[in-house]
This record gives sequence, C-alpha cells and structure tokens, in this order.
Amino acid sequence: MVSQAGGMDVNVLVRRVQRLFQLDTSVFEEVRADKAATVPAVVVAAVSMFLFGMGGWLWWVLADIPESGDVLIKSAVIGTVTGTALWVAWMAITYVTLTQLFRARVDFQELLRVMGFAAAPLSVGVLMFIPEVEFGIALTAVALFFGSTLLAVQSATDATPGRALAATGAGFLVWSVMLGLFVGEDNAYAPGIFVFDVGVEFLKAIGSFTSAF
Repeated sequence: MVSQAGGMDVNVLVRRVQRLFQLDTSVFEEVRADKAATVPAVVVAAVSMFLFGMGGWLWWVLADIPESGDVLIKSAVIGTVTGTALWVAWMAITYVTLTQLFRARVDFQELLRVMGFAAAPLSVGVLMFIPEVEFGIALTAVALFFGSTLLAVQSATDATPGRALAATGAGFLVWSVMLGLFVGEDNAYAPGIFVFDVGVEFLKAIGSFTSAF
C-alpha cells in the first residue's frame, strides 16, 4: 500500500532520501524530471533545516546553558524559517548566475527539485549535540549540504563544472553570510552551527559571574 500525504507519495520520498544517504546521486536525475517531486523537494529542504536547528538546540540544552526555551523558538523554529527563506534566495542566485551570467540552460522548477533533495545531508546536523565532536559534526553537515547541492546543480544544467561551482558558491555565500548576520551577542535567529558563538558567550558570562563569588 502506498502512503500519501496531501498527494505526496511518502514512500517514494523516503526511499529517495535513503538513496541519497547511500551516495546514489542518480536521485537527482529522477527528481529533475519528476514534476510530482516539487512539493516533496521543498519538504525535504524545510525538514532538513529544522533538524539542523534542533541539533543546535540540543547542544545548547546538554551544555546546560540558560534560556534553552528561547533558543528553541529563535534558532530551531524561527531559524528554520530564516534558513529556508535564504535557501530559496540561494537557489534564485544560482539560477540567475547560470542563466544570465553564463547563459547556461536550466529550468527553475527542475533546479528547485534537485536542490531541495540536495538539502537532505544538512539533517546530519541533528547529531551536533554529541560532546567533543559537536562542531565537527555541524561543519560536516554544512559541507555535505554544499557538496550535495553542487552535484544537484550540475545535474540540472549544461554549464561546465567550474561555472556550476561558481553559481552554487555565490548562492551559498549569501546563505551563510546572511544567516551569520541574524546572530548577535544574545540571540541567534539562525539554525544549527550558528548558535555556537552565542552559546560560548553565554558560557563565558556564566563563568565570569560564578568566579566573582
């Protein structure tokens, strides 16, 4: 029996994500040509971003830093919305760079589908709460996210690998820099790895306060 949610074939969605984690990049060619994969692609991107944000929140909780409730709302929830919106900006920048600057062939909906599924590795960031290796896991999740997205973009365009890299890198730069701007001394409206700086500042402040007594 096929499980569906809102017309979306959940079984197919799950199998495709599993194949991506098994390094089967032929998934990109499948979803590029599958118009029914548009909504699932957006779901994959949003859920992966949320898991990335949850990883940062779990790290915060296990590090016993105060105001974990605020971090859950600001980083994991609002940060997911912010990160997903900027992912759309990343996709738009990649599309414009490829079509307008490099005059390459690429269909926007095809690009959306492949880039959506390419976000799946970002979910590895949910494990960043593991002590001693938390930053390494978070950094690996982001690196896999970028690498997977680059492969996805290459599958959706006739641009040379170098130009695909340039277009993907331009979008990623905007995504990462803009999310960094949503992080201040006391607040992090960005998911995952972006909470580390704020958390460390909290720990330093707590250490300074307790040492005074």
